[in-house]
Amino acid sequence: MRSIQITLLCIALFLLAACGGSKQPTSPPKPVAPILDHSGLTPLSSSIFGDNEHLSGGETTVFVTNKDAFSQRPASFSSNFRDDGFFTSGDHLFRTPHAGIGPLVNAAICQGCHLNDGKGVVPSSPAQPMISMFLKIGDINGNPDPMYGDQIQTFAVRNSSTDQLLNGLPLHDGSINGDKLYGEAYAFVEYENIIGYFKDGSQYTLRKPIVKVKDLSFGPFNKQVVLSARVAPAVFGSGLLEAIPAANILALSDVDDDNNDGISGKASMVKNVLNQQMVLGRFAYKAQNPNVLQQISGAYRGDMGITNKLFIDESCTDAQLACLYHTEQEPKQGDTPDINDLQLALVEFYNKVLAVPARRGFDVTNNTWQPDIAAGRTQFFEAGCVNCHTPRHVTGDDKPSALGRLSLFELLPDPKSISYLSQQIIYPYTDLLLHDMGGSCQVTQELSDGSVCDGGEMCLYVQRCDGLADGLPQGDANGREWKTPPLWGTGLVQTVNKNATFLHDGRAQNHQQAILWHGGEAQEAKDNFVALSSEQRKQLLAFLGSL
Repeated sequence: MRSIQITLLCIALFLLAACGGSKQPTSPPKPVAPILDHSGLTPLSSSIFGDNEHLSGGETTVFVTNKDAFSQRPASFSSNFRDDGFFTSGDHLFRTPHAGIGPLVNAAICQGCHLNDGKGVVPSSPAQPMISMFLKIGDINGNPDPMYGDQIQTFAVRNSSTDQLLNGLPLHDGSINGDKLYGEAYAFVEYENIIGYFKDGSQYTLRKPIVKVKDLSFGPFNKQVVLSARVAPAVFGSGLLEAIPAANILALSDVDDDNNDGISGKASMVKNVLNQQMVLGRFAYKAQNPNVLQQISGAYRGDMGITNKLFIDESCTDAQLACLYHTEQEPKQGDTPDINDLQLALVEFYNKVLAVPARRGFDVTNNTWQPDIAAGRTQFFEAGCVNCHTPRHVTGDDKPSALGRLSLFELLPDPKSISYLSQQIIYPYTDLLLHDMGGSCQVTQELSDGSVCDGGEMCLYVQRCDGLADGLPQGDANGREWKTPPLWGTGLVQTVNKNATFLHDGRAQNHQQAILWHGGEAQEAKDNFVALSSEQRKQLLAFLGSL
């Protein structure tokens, strides 16, 4: 009996130890590090919303939903009379013709391209010249055209108003002799329809653009020319995008697709013109510019022929004798720019602080979203759209202007940052990286009936592309790659300008068409959208309309 008792006692002690009854010390569990996103915050998901997600621009967000939605001062200006004055001065310069415009131009003023501070438009017919749309050119390796440079200027300046610019339209071989100056070439877009079907059997139609160029006034393009038609983008929120730390954006890059999700965002590294350093590109359709200052300076010179501190030379190429002759007639020559540094800094400030409109569909009284918008957000996340359109970022410390500190009459040597652009949680829906969107392009020379030609007044350059490719390399971007555009404000684009459309060349007439043009890295997300039910598609589009 005693042996049985001892045996039972041993079993009990064994079971007690196995259940943690042992008095031997145990190591405390190691703390699990929280999962954080590229900004150091708890990641968002289809079911996890960010705090104040309706405030797309953080503290700079404004609640305006009419045609002036993209032209607003940040709310803090109500008590900041100094910055309000700088904003007003920059706004005036943005809308006013400058002395020294031309000799070759696309538009007379900044607002001529960025309509109501929003997007430009595709001309209503081939008979209307591009004004808020422009044509980038180069060769298949991304080199500028020896005669025309990297951008076609449609007009030769006759006067500072856009109406008078129409007198300077291109004329075939009109500028070859060097005695007369005409616009460089006349570009236009025609469309053919593409029919497709959703998985539920319903049909959709897309517009496939065909870019054509005629009336080259300085002779033919290079033999490997590539054409890229682009609509001027909206400019609000630029300062917030510039203030996102480069390290946070680079953290999203996955060039080799190490996580095997089919997405391989690539950083665009570009040269800062002022200090010649290679830095992260953020602005323009292929992220060619690193900051707002360089973006507007390039536009001044390229679009309006206004020289400045960053780009002191006129846009004429060395081969354009008629253009060079006209530059010699301008009042400001050599190293004296057409726009002075104070004016340039005021326009930079204006662009940086233009406020972002708030999201619609959010009830602040009970902290809830409209059901269709919340459901559409879920569809947007689960379709994979957020793999490129990163919803949220946190800004760092805004970098002061390289030109100096603004004052009433001059620039001072101790520039200050813009505090209300710093340390903001924002929702722009972009990763600012380059992505391969697929497709390919071919350029031919044709007569109006489609037959082949090799020169002459009636011979047009014609570019046809499959998918979103434009075939034009720029910096780190190849001919299939584009920077992910911000989506904030996209639901108000056609409120600000009823004729505005979407994508880099304006081919998409609405958000649905824009999604359906996606390919390459975005093919899976596009296929997921096509597979949604009609109701789910409406929800996703309602979500985009709320941004």
